[in-house]
Amino acid sequence: MWKHWASATCNQVNPLPKDFNETVAALDCAPDRSRPAPGYIHRGGLWLGRQVMRCSRRQALLASLGAVGWRVGAAKELPSWTARAVPAAEPMRQLHAGGPSGLLGTGVSGNLWALSLTGQAPQRLAGGLDAATPLAIGHGRIAARMAGGGLWVWEDGRVRMSMSAGLAVHAGLLILPLAVMGVVSVMEGQTDSARRTDPPSHRIARFEPDGAGRWREVARSQDAVLPDARPLQVDLDGRGDGGHIAVLAGPDASRYDHGVLGDGIEATRVLWLERHGLDVLRSLTLPAPHVFEDIAPRPVALPGAPGRFGLLTVRAGPDGGQLALVTADAARPQALQVAAIGDTVGGFHRWLAPTTDGRQWLAVHTPHIGGVLHVYQQDGQNLTRRRLLNDVSTHRIGSRELDLSVWLRGLLVLPSQDGRRLRVLNPAANWAEQHSALLPARVALATALADGSGMAVLTEDGRVWIVNPPANAPSRS
Repeated sequence: MWKHWASATCNQVNPLPKDFNETVAALDCAPDRSRPAPGYIHRGGLWLGRQVMRCSRRQALLASLGAVGWRVGAAKELPSWTARAVPAAEPMRQLHAGGPSGLLGTGVSGNLWALSLTGQAPQRLAGGLDAATPLAIGHGRIAARMAGGGLWVWEDGRVRMSMSAGLAVHAGLLILPLAVMGVVSVMEGQTDSARRTDPPSHRIARFEPDGAGRWREVARSQDAVLPDARPLQVDLDGRGDGGHIAVLAGPDASRYDHGVLGDGIEATRVLWLERHGLDVLRSLTLPAPHVFEDIAPRPVALPGAPGRFGLLTVRAGPDGGQLALVTADAARPQALQVAAIGDTVGGFHRWLAPTTDGRQWLAVHTPHIGGVLHVYQQDGQNLTRRRLLNDVSTHRIGSRELDLSVWLRGLLVLPSQDGRRLRVLNPAANWAEQHSALLPARVALATALADGSGMAVLTEDGRVWIVNPPANAPSRS
């Protein structure tokens, strides 16, 4: 007998009986590998998730006792979180909290959708966007890369575009109060026919609206940056002026041929650029053979230095990856420095995936091969670490989503090694695991909702889920 599970047909996924998984396993009611993997069926104008199972009549009856959906909550001793499927008109590729409905998704077709948090039908906002490049939201705007490299900006219900922006695929966008920052492709040597096949170089560019509301490039950096860099605004000097632009730069394809972050190009520099003219304020260049195996450094508050921030990143070399803290160098006004660094994680081509809420510094060591979570603290020029938890992973090989964890209500939520279970840790209880949630497919992307009520999860099959903690979960600002 064929049993079709349309997980998105209900606004609320009902918890199944506590022994449901054990019962199904005992009855050998397993996915039928001869049929397509979990995909989509079209019903009522929407694409709905489908799980195809082959069971006997008795097995299907037992399975149906729980209700349509997936059970949330793993081991019996861990309180369960609740989850519900988000109606979607197509499989999603990107997910971002915010926008008119509180959650945005870019579909595989390049359509931008306002996804409903209350089970309503999604609203299409735009088409023709690049589904491989992340969105940016801030200061009342949504910014995205168009399929042809143009800049698309939504503000107050109106759309303005710059078709000639030349934005790089996969690179991040950053919205400032008066501008949008992006990585642009620059074809160098265009006057030399012998070099016209050279790959493009990349720079940070600042875009502002003109008097007619059209977005125009007004400044560009001189130094080459990573083609898939994710720029961020951060105050490294404690100036109190809102901060300037930090970005990984000095792209190099020969020093370190690991290539687990989407391509074989790694950074050798960190730049801190003045946010208006994009002149270099401070910089750091790593000597060979080291690189920054990263695309998005993470801002962290510096202990004992109110108003000053550093960057948490990964330095890699012949002995593998190391967690590194980059800060402004007080003795050299134009320099950044590696102020503290951790031990390597165990050999050549071994990587670690940092995560932070800005105050607590953690990293999953070897997230692709038996990930182990560690918590770090600074001790002078050293970052010392303590082992916390096995069987976790916050990154998939080849993905540019470097951190699949979410910080929510003072808790750290991160996927298991197979990506199908969310593990919830409480730092206030010595990082004890206090909750768990099963998902029907591997996590591809996760984000906290803007109101802190829960998190949105995009699974690898393109479905979107809202995961909510129980009402008595701890909350900390």
